[in-house]
Amino acid sequence: MQTLESSELDRLWTQELYREFNEVLVYYRLQLPRPVIVLTDDTARYGSYDSLLQKLTISRKLIELYSWDVVLEVLKHEMAHILADSMGSDDPHGPTFQKACERLGVAPWARQARIEIDPAQALQAHRTLTEEQERLLRRVEKLLSLAGSQETHEATLAMERARELILRHQLETFVNQKEEQYTYVLIEHRKKQIPAHQSAIASLLCNHFFVDCITRSLYHAQDRCSYKVLEIAGTRENVQMAEYVYWFLWNQLPLLWKHHKKGLSQAASRLSQRSFYLGVLHGFRHKLTLQKEELEQRTQSWGLEVSAQQCHSITSRAHKNLQAFLRSRYPFLERRSRGGTTLTREDFTSGQARGRELNLHRGLTQGHTGSVRLLGPSTSRS
Repeated sequence: MQTLESSELDRLWTQELYREFNEVLVYYRLQLPRPVIVLTDDTARYGSYDSLLQKLTISRKLIELYSWDVVLEVLKHEMAHILADSMGSDDPHGPTFQKACERLGVAPWARQARIEIDPAQALQAHRTLTEEQERLLRRVEKLLSLAGSQETHEATLAMERARELILRHQLETFVNQKEEQYTYVLIEHRKKQIPAHQSAIASLLCNHFFVDCITRSLYHAQDRCSYKVLEIAGTRENVQMAEYVYWFLWNQLPLLWKHHKKGLSQAASRLSQRSFYLGVLHGFRHKLTLQKEELEQRTQSWGLEVSAQQCHSITSRAHKNLQAFLRSRYPFLERRSRGGTTLTREDFTSGQARGRELNLHRGLTQGHTGSVRLLGPSTSRS
């Protein structure tokens, strides 16, 4: 992409910040005095608000080094200062400021002073797992390595055991009334639209991995345009597991398709590929549903005094708590169902058969950002 002069970049980025400022006010139904937004070269403080001059500053380095999601949260953090100031608060990050953050849907990790100094540290601290959560994912990792076995029964059993650990953890959290700490992660492919199979993966995650997913548009500062992103929200450990599952399926689909299209008598169309992808995900989802029903019938054998009916009730309450977290970020969130998709029956059916045979496998690891990535060569996220 053609490199722009710094003055032109400043103009475009400042224009986008003003647009975001206005959209936040409209979305959260607020009225605030409009500050002067200025870009600076400050690296000691990535964002600030001067109430005397009514000047909001954002560092160019913040835009250059971080995704726009982080830039947006810093902007909303500074807007919370404006709101708190209008409420008569003289405590920079005190109770009034925290209420302002709630009113503006500022992400939990972005409500402390450290975000203005070190956004990466603030984000990482919010996503860092407890020792118990790390132990859980390490145990899941070991089981998923067994799920890569060529022995079908052993592989299926290993995946089922991994899902049992995740369900048990979810139930124990509620039974023992442990505090749930929610976070989110963004999936971006730099695409203008969400393809049908990406929506199908998101739906699968929502139904089987204790997370919720929404799609939204997000500006990309380097490309100077907006793309669709998928946001996965849930508890820290569930988000990491769901992110792993997302990338596993995203990378598996083209591999399975490559094998499938070798047997086609004619050139494969994009419709055939889409039908096969959706078939794989439908078949895999069916497999997960059967496993889930079996697991819920075995809860009492784990030493938990939880019946299948109570298990369903607990998971429903967990979902409601998650919805409350999402509403704190997006109080006016609208859910829209996707329209029907044209399919080729033969490819869809073939995909279903492959999906029913599919097992989650390979390891997962926690990177420096707290994210989960696939091990091995299939780690592309473009």
